Amino acid sequence: MPFVNGERKTVASHDVSRSPYDPQKLTRFTTEHPDIQFVVVQWLDYLGTLRSRWLPITAFDKLVKAGKRIAISKGNLGTLQNDQTTPVCDPVGQILVEPDLDSLRIMQTKGMIGPAASTCMARFVDNSMQPLSLCPRSQLQGFAETLERDFHINLLVGFEIEVTFCRRGALGPNGHFAPLDTNHAWGTLSDEQLAHAFPLMAAISLELKGMGIEIEQLHSESGAGQYEFVLPPLPPVQAVDTLVQARQCIQQIAAAQGLRATYHPQPFPGIGTAAHAHVSLNSDSLAAEELEKIETSFWASVLAHLPALCAFTMPQAGSYGRVVDDSWTNGTWVAWGTQNREVPLRRVETYGTGNGSRWEVRCLDGLANMYLALGAIVGAGLLGVRNPTTLSDEQKSEMGITQRLPTDLDQGMKALQQSSSLADALAPGVVSHYLAMKQAEQKMLSLMPQHERKRWLMERY
Repeated sequence: MPFVNGERKTVASHDVSRSPYDPQKLTRFTTEHPDIQFVVVQWLDYLGTLRSRWLPITAFDKLVKAGKRIAISKGNLGTLQNDQTTPVCDPVGQILVEPDLDSLRIMQTKGMIGPAASTCMARFVDNSMQPLSLCPRSQLQGFAETLERDFHINLLVGFEIEVTFCRRGALGPNGHFAPLDTNHAWGTLSDEQLAHAFPLMAAISLELKGMGIEIEQLHSESGAGQYEFVLPPLPPVQAVDTLVQARQCIQQIAAAQGLRATYHPQPFPGIGTAAHAHVSLNSDSLAAEELEKIETSFWASVLAHLPALCAFTMPQAGSYGRVVDDSWTNGTWVAWGTQNREVPLRRVETYGTGNGSRWEVRCLDGLANMYLALGAIVGAGLLGVRNPTTLSDEQKSEMGITQRLPTDLDQGMKALQQSSSLADALAPGVVSHYLAMKQAEQKMLSLMPQHERKRWLMERY
């Protein structure tokens, strides 16, 4: 095993008295699941690639009891999906990967070959054991804690998982994949679906339940081979952890049946695939009028920054095939509505005392790093809560009828580059780092023919 500065690369030692772990959590987990042999520690990189380090359960137990972290090169913050380096890839120095035991779950058992394993999401810390400023997961957690501490607001987030199941090697519309079924529409259960899709969906739902992830609803969506799983509302970081682990389970069960489950925003011509997030601001202590005022400032600021946010929430050129009118996507205008599904931001319903309205963010797809995308949304909203007078009443009333959403990724990235207020709202360096990564990625992808680029992304997301 390689050594760096005289220390093993696997773990980094520090003052055990500052251990971030409660060993009893791991003890309870292994007691409940005595067959677990491996823990897969996972994190999303800036481009939404799920990275991991696999530890035998004995090594993971030792790491937790010693209060250690996993050390990786700082350069890993700046590599593309194929490990190609970018201008922000710095091979000097290290970052520490800190597993979050609250996210520990068993992995699915159906289709698994080999010993039982568990999944645990992680955050990044620096050598002083402080959250790394470039860690999207820590940034999201920090924003949630600020809202709770300074404004007595608790966020809840529930995701819709839209996924397209594909047959491999079939002569489909993109030459490599074909949809699982074609006798298919929104909310249908045809004979073809009943024979092929329903057993798959049921198996996935039961596996998720076994992992502790309760699905609220599932149904067919409008696109061929496209289905939706509805996750329950949870605190922001827990919601994204659950989303990542559920998506991984879905893809692995599909793969065990020789299928590809993809979250690509438009795997086949026509209907697009989204990753809608339902967000509510809640409080046990604020009066209804005060909560509504904070909520209004929050979403007004999100709306004001929406063109720049699209660079995070719709991060690929193919994402912008959904920025069209009259297609039940998110429309083309910066706007909000209630029962209008042609807007990027929709107020779904209003709750009772102590609970704010539930808002659906629709300009969001499965290629995003969801910690980063949701963190940017919450950061923009928090900016409005901190500075409720930054928008005049006239600006607020006009918001949504004078500005278009970006129609391609270049426009989204330009809007982000020009938004100094959003850059200031996020952790130092996040925007510049992300833009550098995206520019390098898009340069790499531009060398591929369009059909090969789509296949490449479908294989990875």
